[in-house]
Amino acid sequence: MGLQRPPIKAFLLNPAPQPNTMSDLSRNAQCVLNILQNATNPLTTSEILEIARSDEHADICQDCAGGDTFIVAARQLVDKGLISKTLGKGGYRWQLVRGD
Repeated sequence: MGLQRPPIKAFLLNPAPQPNTMSDLSRNAQCVLNILQNATNPLTTSEILEIARSDEHADICQDCAGGDTFIVAARQLVDKGLISKTLGKGGYRWQLVRGD
């Protein structure tokens, strides 16, 4: 049996440290997860950064509105298997990895 991840929604609603959870995610990574969780289609890097700068995400996406901090956060999420990226027209497209 493989390692089981806690549900992303549960993590976003309860980011307090718990054994064997995603509590080691940065605030920027939480921002990216939050944005992708609400997306109906894969988003480009530019689209994610635009959403991160919006008033709706200002409380959690304080730092993620810049390209460098986004790349670090996205890499962390890809490494953990929570999101995936594909190269397409206009750059990378990002989406949640669904564990259905």
